[in-house]
This record gives sequence, structure tokens and C-alpha cells, in this order.
Amino acid sequence: MRHCLPMVMIIAAAIPASAQARNYDAVAAAPGSHHILLEDERIRVLRVEVAAGATEPVHDHQWPSLMYFEQPQPITYIEYKLIDGIPVETRRVDAPALNIAQAVRVEPEGLHAILNRGTKPFLALRVEFKNDQSLDNR
Repeated sequence: MRHCLPMVMIIAAAIPASAQARNYDAVAAAPGSHHILLEDERIRVLRVEVAAGATEPVHDHQWPSLMYFEQPQPITYIEYKLIDGIPVETRRVDAPALNIAQAVRVEPEGLHAILNRGTKPFLALRVEFKNDQSLDNR
């Protein structure tokens, strides 16, 4: 058994890092733009900030959420899918800035990134509901 461990380590080292399992949760994958303000077993509140002209790293959101836009900016929403463990861009959608203080419901999101096309930082609060499967009216 002790001879198997070195072989496992050699095999793991031979797999490219990009093909190894990666955590795409927004806080882990895009920590520069997603900051936890509050978290418990039921909710997670994030402050989302994307600098003017910047594109945040590829990430996902596994839970339904409510987004409140403090300083909306025109954005490009970029969608990705994993191919051989590597995120590959599949679609871009340009969207105008929403209204200040507008709130929207958002279902869980797959791999994506936001490009801020505005002249100021994009600022929003995102409240993620961990125990809900959707935000449908019940």
C-alpha cells in the first residue's frame, strides 16, 4: 500500500492544472469582485464590485439570489462551458445599465463573467438563498 502513494502523486502531477477539478464558486474563483458581507447556513450576502473596463474571472453561483444594484453600469455578460476541464466562451450579451436601486431575482447561474463597459465601478449586493431551489412564488 505504501508503494501506491508515490504512483498516485505522480499521476496527479501529470494532469494539467487546468484539467483538474476547480472550484468556480464566485467567492473562490473571483475573490477580487465578490466579497462576503454576511454568511450563515441559510444565506450569503455578497458585495459585487467590478472596476470600469474590467472583466471579472469566470465563476458561477449555485443558489438563487436577489441582486440589488447600487451603481449599475452597462455590461457584457459572458457565458462559458467546460470543455475538457477548461472554460470556453460560448456567448456574449451586451446589456445596458439597469436603474439605480433596482432589484432583480436571479436563478442559479452557470459559468460566466461580467465585463464592465461603464466609466465607474459596477456595484451591487447579491443575497444568495442557500436552502431554496428557486425563487418561484410558492
